[in-house]
Amino acid sequence: MTWQRLVLSGGLALATAVTTLGAAGRQLTGQHAPASTPAMSPADSQKAFKVPEGFEVRLFASEPDVINPVAMTWDERGRLWVLELYEYPLGAAPGTKPRDRIKILEDTDNDGKADKVTIFADGLNLATGLQLGNGGVYVGQAPHLLFLRDVDGDGKADSREILLTGFGLDDRHELLNDFNWGPDGQLYFTEGVFTYSKVKDPNNPDAPVVSMNAALARFNPRNKKLEVFAEGTSNPWGVDWDRYGNAFVSACVIDHFFHLAGGGIYVRQSGSSANPFAYQYLPSIVDHKHHMAAYAGVDIYQGNQFPAEWQGHAFMGNIHQNALNHDTLKANGSSFKATKADDFLTTKDEWFRPVSTQTGPDGALWVMDWYDRYPCYQNANADPEGVDREEGRIWRVVYVGKDAGKAIGSRPDKAMNLAALDSTELVQLLDHANSWQRRTAQRILNERADAKSKEPLVDLVKNGKNLDGRLAALWTLHGSGLLDDKTLDTLAGDPEFAIRTWVARLTGERGVADETAQARLKKLSGDASEPVRLAVVTAVRQFTGGSLTVNTGGLKDFDDANVGAILEGVMAASKDAKDPLIPFMIWQAWEPRMPGAIEGSLNWFSESGMKYAPLSAQILTKTIRRICDTGEAAKLDAVVAFIESLPDDSAPLIIATLNGLIEGSRGKSITPTRPTGTMLARLRASNDTEVKTKADQLGASWNDATAMKVIFARIQDESLTTADRIKSVQTARQMKGEGVRTALLAVLDKGAPDSLSIEIINALSEVGGDAVGTELLSRWQKFSPAVRRAGTETLASRKRWALPLLEAAAAGTVPKEDFQTVVIRNLTNSNDEAIRTRAVKVFGRYRETNADKLAVIAAKRKMVLQGEPNIEAGHEVAKRTCFVCHKLHGEGAEVGPDLTGVGRSSLDALLSNLIDPNQIIGAGYENVEVETKDGRTVSGRMVE
Repeated sequence: MTWQRLVLSGGLALATAVTTLGAAGRQLTGQHAPASTPAMSPADSQKAFKVPEGFEVRLFASEPDVINPVAMTWDERGRLWVLELYEYPLGAAPGTKPRDRIKILEDTDNDGKADKVTIFADGLNLATGLQLGNGGVYVGQAPHLLFLRDVDGDGKADSREILLTGFGLDDRHELLNDFNWGPDGQLYFTEGVFTYSKVKDPNNPDAPVVSMNAALARFNPRNKKLEVFAEGTSNPWGVDWDRYGNAFVSACVIDHFFHLAGGGIYVRQSGSSANPFAYQYLPSIVDHKHHMAAYAGVDIYQGNQFPAEWQGHAFMGNIHQNALNHDTLKANGSSFKATKADDFLTTKDEWFRPVSTQTGPDGALWVMDWYDRYPCYQNANADPEGVDREEGRIWRVVYVGKDAGKAIGSRPDKAMNLAALDSTELVQLLDHANSWQRRTAQRILNERADAKSKEPLVDLVKNGKNLDGRLAALWTLHGSGLLDDKTLDTLAGDPEFAIRTWVARLTGERGVADETAQARLKKLSGDASEPVRLAVVTAVRQFTGGSLTVNTGGLKDFDDANVGAILEGVMAASKDAKDPLIPFMIWQAWEPRMPGAIEGSLNWFSESGMKYAPLSAQILTKTIRRICDTGEAAKLDAVVAFIESLPDDSAPLIIATLNGLIEGSRGKSITPTRPTGTMLARLRASNDTEVKTKADQLGASWNDATAMKVIFARIQDESLTTADRIKSVQTARQMKGEGVRTALLAVLDKGAPDSLSIEIINALSEVGGDAVGTELLSRWQKFSPAVRRAGTETLASRKRWALPLLEAAAAGTVPKEDFQTVVIRNLTNSNDEAIRTRAVKVFGRYRETNADKLAVIAAKRKMVLQGEPNIEAGHEVAKRTCFVCHKLHGEGAEVGPDLTGVGRSSLDALLSNLIDPNQIIGAGYENVEVETKDGRTVSGRMVE
């Protein structure tokens, strides 16, 4: 498979191949085919659910009361507000009234089923996010974040305000979604990787534009500020918090579950981070896959209706499996590990599409069901009128134990109205056993900002018996603007690590970098708890960078000395570098200050670096890369002097510095202005093998003559392993000039192993030179088929090589079977007229056609079902073809998307993706052709 052979996307949908079925219209295959069974009535669908013993699935509402539900939330009275997405995926036709709307579903007699429906707002268009607060309704309707209000009190929205604008509409299944209030009192939501947003405040033209692409963002309703809280993943559709206030999202295609720490930059399905100086992507928290790959909604259960053993378990909707998947969480330093558990809910109803899971006012697990024959947005794009617009369901999963069918209301009290409680009563609710009650009470108190609630809040956080209530009180003090330094200083010594964690977090959130705040962070910097230390570093980042993920300037009164002292305290307690987040976050915190403090930084590593290794070595490598990225050769002189000052017994720091220089020099022509020969000679004489090897690599990138001779000798040394020789070739390909070409070609004359020959030919494509084409063609008959395939790819990459290659193909000296499909396509579609014309004469016009694909799929299906598999042989084929660009279970490259867990859910899906993989190329995976200044043409996926 080449990089564009299998394209996968996720969220409310998952991309795959399209097969044309003639007059029958367009239809997707495999796991993306529509349901094979007819729609069930709500009663029959309810009977089809399977849940653990003691649980039951109850229907709260269904069509026609709710249709195409995409978001839901509750008000203070326990009424369910639902956003209906009629206009998915294309939006309303011009000149027509949009049909998206917000409904209020009320269970007036509290029998567990809605019996009253009110339309609060209509005329919305592609609205995907919904949340209540501050006397109105927040609605995500790209490109806008809207705020709707009922001004005259008639129960219908009569005021619409645009709070923010600029949200992307690029991918209609990855729009801003899943609005939720976070512990800090801000409004959180997610957006997918193929949607590109440049968000601004229309009422404040001087406010900075915020870029969003695959992110968890938050909006502060008090100052109207938007911030990216963490970035990465694929198409996150769902965010929730555990009891300690940690954020979790479900995602698609790539790993399905992430703990997103503030300022974290995580692995992405496509594209690159907005921060070019992070130098690292953080991983997910899973080591397993569930069925297929499309997830929506996440609920970290903290209700009071399930048995205690279910507390903290994570539930996620799986659209393709028609199920709720289930993971358990275990602390892993400052982060977590998720473990696969048995599916919580399954069904034979193939129309069941769970897109949101939430804990409700009753403590039960509520499930919003899009209910549609189609699982994917590709189906909707291919046949938008085929999207079902007549159904939708809201389910409640309740625990009944052995008392089957017992009555369980949709809220604790039929007359419940939390807004009618006074502030003291609301503070008491912060200690409730159901997270919905706590969160709703917190939201109301935040909106009131009632000074009378401060004393009972402080009393609860200091003297409360339950951690959940104490944390809720602390979060509410902050969200309502009542938190003070005295309270924070007192709580900095609290025995509960979660309280200390939020003392540090809120010190950063408050944005006051005075002496009191700095002293508090210094005190907590050496805390025995990893989450506390992570929170300290996150707070420092907010002071030094101004924003969690992108450097926006920071606070001037937080000086370098105090920053360094606080971070050093964290490093001292974290020096084993085993924590999954802290090393990354330390770099994030220091990086904004580093370019202006190069000398001081290097001096610190020289004096103290070995005390905190191996953690300090990781930070040093990034420090050196950042110096290289200044593009100033004079600053490399300071690095050379730094290496010269390090004693021989500080190999970890020397290696870290060399790694930073090697990585930072890639693609750059920057070299020091001061002589480096003496330094490199000293390093080559080291007793540490890694130091010697890295020194040669660095010298080669700086065109050091001695280093080049060493590299050339290693390439030609047949006594070395092939792997070692390949590493030397990879170093040599960074260099230019006749010496490199001569050394590489000489190895080809000695009958090198295929893997080494292929690496040499690939290197020659970068080294260049007019004679390379002739030299390779003259050796063609000596090459194996695999080496020849690499040769055609290389020779097709430059015009002065491609034309002789085509002439050789026309003459038969280079057989046409040596050309891979992707090479033929690129040549016959070349932008160069001479190459294109000659290629067409040699190969004919190249078209990717689907005419015979169904017959091929049918034949292969029969062969697979009737034949005996040869796993070993298949693995070898995959290594030669698929793994060149894709990863599968950790093996392979990262040019195209990871294939693990996607595209293989059924035999039909696998055959469709293998035989007809190019029919849909998702945004971000298109073929891009780049012509370099030295005449090389490169095709591939644009990463950065």
